[in-house]
Amino acid sequence: MRKNLLFRIQAALLAGALVVGAAAFTGTTLCAETDEYVYCLASVSKIYSTAAVMQLVEQGKVGLDDPITMYIPDFKMADERYKDITVRMLMDHTSGIQGTTYFGVFLYGQENPLRRETLLDTMAGQRLRSTPGEYSAYCNDGFDLLALIVEKVTGMDYTEYIKKYVASPTGGSSTSSGEEVSKITNLAPGFGPGGVLYENDACMAIGGGGIYATASDTANFGAGFFKNTDSLLSKESKDAMATRWQTENSHMDGNGLGWDSVESERYENAGVKVLGKGGDVSLNHTYLMVAPEEEISIAVLSNGGNSMLDEMVARAIMDVCLEESGITVEDESLKTLTMNLDVPSSYDKYAGDYVIDGESGWDTVRVTFPEHKYMHVENIGPLRSGSTDYVLTDEGYFARLAYEVEDSGLDDIKIASKEDYMNFEEDSEGHVYITVDRKENLPELGVSSRNTYGGQKLEPNAVSAETLGAWVAACDSEYVLAKDAYNSETFNQAFVNLALSEDVPGYLYVVTGMGTRVLKIVDAGRAEAFTTLPASTNRDLIDVNLSNGGLMVSNGWQLIPVNGLPEFDSSLKEIELKAGEASWFRIGESAVNTDVVMASRPEDSAVYVYNKYGEAIYSSHIIGSTNILPMPKDGKIMFISGSDGKVTLN
Repeated sequence: MRKNLLFRIQAALLAGALVVGAAAFTGTTLCAETDEYVYCLASVSKIYSTAAVMQLVEQGKVGLDDPITMYIPDFKMADERYKDITVRMLMDHTSGIQGTTYFGVFLYGQENPLRRETLLDTMAGQRLRSTPGEYSAYCNDGFDLLALIVEKVTGMDYTEYIKKYVASPTGGSSTSSGEEVSKITNLAPGFGPGGVLYENDACMAIGGGGIYATASDTANFGAGFFKNTDSLLSKESKDAMATRWQTENSHMDGNGLGWDSVESERYENAGVKVLGKGGDVSLNHTYLMVAPEEEISIAVLSNGGNSMLDEMVARAIMDVCLEESGITVEDESLKTLTMNLDVPSSYDKYAGDYVIDGESGWDTVRVTFPEHKYMHVENIGPLRSGSTDYVLTDEGYFARLAYEVEDSGLDDIKIASKEDYMNFEEDSEGHVYITVDRKENLPELGVSSRNTYGGQKLEPNAVSAETLGAWVAACDSEYVLAKDAYNSETFNQAFVNLALSEDVPGYLYVVTGMGTRVLKIVDAGRAEAFTTLPASTNRDLIDVNLSNGGLMVSNGWQLIPVNGLPEFDSSLKEIELKAGEASWFRIGESAVNTDVVMASRPEDSAVYVYNKYGEAIYSSHIIGSTNILPMPKDGKIMFISGSDGKVTLN
């Protein structure tokens, strides 16, 4: 069996109690597996933590609608509404918690208890994004709190509980967690961009993303949700998990308890209920799909691509299984639209500036209706330029055009082949939202669709000249991550930039390697998340404070300005390291293109070199990395250790 496949997908299928197969796909080659790799299940782990707590609910040890403070008395937040968060709200993402605490959570190679030690402390400084129970928006931290509830109630280590009461009853023999990753054998190889082999993912968010298992173990776990089994949960608990948290609004999230999807129009049209959950960490991607009535469980795990592609593979397998049973599943046909080049004046109130969910995070656009003939959406943010045009249809929504009207005119306009529709909605408090309905045809895989809230109209935010001046000064420097676990994957994307736009006064753009966020400036030292979009578009919000020339971010990041970094020159031979604190340097002219050789460094340490664009061109977490450090012009170099020590250079 080849162990060095660049991109590997393993899929396990259970129909009834029969394991039909495990397979690895690379390109178009199908390789039969005699043994299986272990993968990080990423957010599929949320089904495990939900099931664990539901078992305690069945035993009368936990109440679904009890406040979580009943079970985690030391849980606090900087928002008194935290006392209203219930156990159920953690499971259906309606807690109002901002999203993900990024400190000591996604690591390379080796477990580290920092996440467990700092999670509650970090959350104690956060405010809520919404009133608990108001709407569902994806929240990783909520499931780590579920793991804590398991430990508090049972007195057991969470990993041991999962092994004994969740994995074992469903036939799982290789299931573990990120807190034991160094003990796991046969981990799937971890390939980063360009096919570079990295140390494996070690996810410390064990309740939200840190379960590890083979495809067979995962599919066996999914079989625990079959109609005719009580090996994992009672019928009542399984039904509760498989019930959509709300049914009134198709643009709101369609999740149940733990599951991402409990209603699929595509399958329901064929009379089949299908449950689904996907997940992604840096190097591993997963999807679990279960048809409880038909007793089909499919787990697709990969070390390349993403969970959406894994979902499409799972769906293709599901379709074949259903077809074997005489059930035909069909994709919805593309819409036939009638264009209307007369936009009523009633739409004028929707003209204005919006924050939208773009390809690289949040951005800002200006919406106008030229001559009331079509809708023009112009990017006005400081990061990108360009515009897109939409035409009103008789069906009552705006369809994206293949070309801008400025380039093609109105005589021969064409709707884009990729279905992309927008509309407007106003809530009871006067917030105006953009709704988005998109479909994308993925060759050989099928049609991927998404209905959600994709944008929100900006309100004027006047700030004083003094306040604006403070943020103008803050934008003069780039920032880098100052503290984290020595093996944190966040150091791959350690740079943060701030930007302002004259077109959108009073708002701040925070540009990170994980996407851009637009914040409302509150005063000379603070900018806050402000969006109220009632969907997972509003996930992972952050607030930012200026602090001693650096930035403190509510998700746990501590950042220092690049402008103040010392210079790394050719005479430097020794670097003192302080545990958990990154030592950053600007690469000086005397060191550019020289051979810098590391003679020694602490075992629990890491070294990164970045080019002038902030891209990591060297990492000691790359398998086979040498001790010769590249020295690019205008680059940066960073050293970090888990303990006090020093790096010596030749």
